[in-house]
Amino acid sequence: MAFLSGPRQVGKTTLARSLLLDRPGHYFNWDIPGERKRLARNPTFFESQAYGPGKHKPLVVFDELHKYARWKTYLKGIYDGHADAFAFLLTGSGRLDVYRRGGDSLLGRYFPLSLFPLTVAEVERRSSTWSNFLQELDDVPSPSPDGSDHLDGLEKLGGFPEPFLKASAAFHRIWLSNRTERLVHEDIRDTTSLRELSLVEMLANLLPERVANPLSLNSMREDLGVSFETVRSWMGVLDAFYYSFRVPPWTRNVARAISKEAKLYLWDWSEVDNPGCRFENLVAVHLLKAVKNWTENGEVTLELHYVRDKQKREVDFLVSEKNKPRLLVESKLSETTLSPYLLAFQERLDVPVAVQLVREGGHAKRTVIGGRIQWCVSADRWLRKLL
Repeated sequence: MAFLSGPRQVGKTTLARSLLLDRPGHYFNWDIPGERKRLARNPTFFESQAYGPGKHKPLVVFDELHKYARWKTYLKGIYDGHADAFAFLLTGSGRLDVYRRGGDSLLGRYFPLSLFPLTVAEVERRSSTWSNFLQELDDVPSPSPDGSDHLDGLEKLGGFPEPFLKASAAFHRIWLSNRTERLVHEDIRDTTSLRELSLVEMLANLLPERVANPLSLNSMREDLGVSFETVRSWMGVLDAFYYSFRVPPWTRNVARAISKEAKLYLWDWSEVDNPGCRFENLVAVHLLKAVKNWTENGEVTLELHYVRDKQKREVDFLVSEKNKPRLLVESKLSETTLSPYLLAFQERLDVPVAVQLVREGGHAKRTVIGGRIQWCVSADRWLRKLL
């Protein structure tokens, strides 16, 4: 089976339905009452469907099935009994291995996959492998062939397909105003036992101003008037339902490194008002998408971190391969002088490539010092290289 998870309204249902256009199968949505009754009456309802001829097994898509209290037990049973005749895809806006712990383990029966917001490369219909990406790090990045500044639209409207494709600031404001409320009062309400949903929503509303900084749970606890354990639990829920995510610090070979506080980012960077933090958040999602997808497709094992010591010297992002630093990335709005911290951590950690991404266009300068490559390059060019 494939378990496809990602933020609400990122396109999971659209993708799942598109897979059924050229192969036999059935789409099931737990949020439709009639579908729930159908499953209760006949757990293997998909067997009775009439499937046309095809070179693939019929595909059964279960959308939001994780809201069913016994979904793991149910899936284990139908997979064990029907894997030879059917393929199964499960989609959901919450991480599908969280909250529902009852029933038998599904270990070994599925592959987890992620669907991310749109990025520059995806809008331009480009893709890359990790090995190709490494080879291209030595080349001067080219601008978009059609001259479009896709980065500008993504930065203003976010990477969620509907507001981005409509390209309307008014629609984006309306869409955004409803997103957090629906996430908290529908998705989280339906899948967890949390009661103080208004406070969870208040917590979510406090996060945009803390983006691109190490997240202090104690500070959040004081603002909300709840215990440390409560705010930690609520933050875990918001992370699990793809409202926020955190990038952990890199601690290997860094004297007096920050070892606990992860940096906070949102899946929808368009919620962030501060231009520098918004741009850094956009870069974070681009890097995380590439790291996750290259890892999930089995090509390589990558992780995303940031680097910071107790003197507050920091580089925004570090990509590691099997616990070895491979890439440092610093984001700037217009500064083209390479950050001294970027150069210092590159030398200290022996990182082959360091990149200073500049939001301002028209930059692509490469230098080599001691066999290590440094780039100062415009984001609209360099982000095209990512998956």
